[in-house]
Amino acid sequence: MLYVYCLSWAIAGLFETEDREKFHKYLESRHAPLPPCKSSSGGEKETVFDYFIDENSKAWKIWEAEVWNAPKRIQFSQLLIPTSDSTRAEYIIDKIAKLPLMRHDRRKEPGHLNTLLVGGPGTAKTSIVMMYTSKFDNEVMMFKRINFSSATTPFNF
Repeated sequence: MLYVYCLSWAIAGLFETEDREKFHKYLESRHAPLPPCKSSSGGEKETVFDYFIDENSKAWKIWEAEVWNAPKRIQFSQLLIPTSDSTRAEYIIDKIAKLPLMRHDRRKEPGHLNTLLVGGPGTAKTSIVMMYTSKFDNEVMMFKRINFSSATTPFNF
């Protein structure tokens, strides 16, 4: 199961929904140990990308967003509501951020702790990062936000 999970994300993690479904069907045809996928109310079928392997039970578990509690003072433009997609992305960002700083001491080989979120405009890249960084302990970690757009040039930066 772990191999199938890693293989799926390594090969097809950047695929669009339609191609992820094709990849899932391919895995099914190869009799891979896949999660028990169901069709959602919207008619979309779940795929291996909607699940992860729980570290404790070693079983497939569906990605679920954490419970969202509305703030006392609501500013609509700053609302960040977690989704299963943002939960998945935050999980991967967190795993990368927690890698050791030195991958190999004897060879002086540093770990690579950088994360790049890719996607078209409006795909919640900034929101995901904002949700992840909102959980920082302000005593230990600092965060500075710089916005770039298609109009940003090296000279402007």
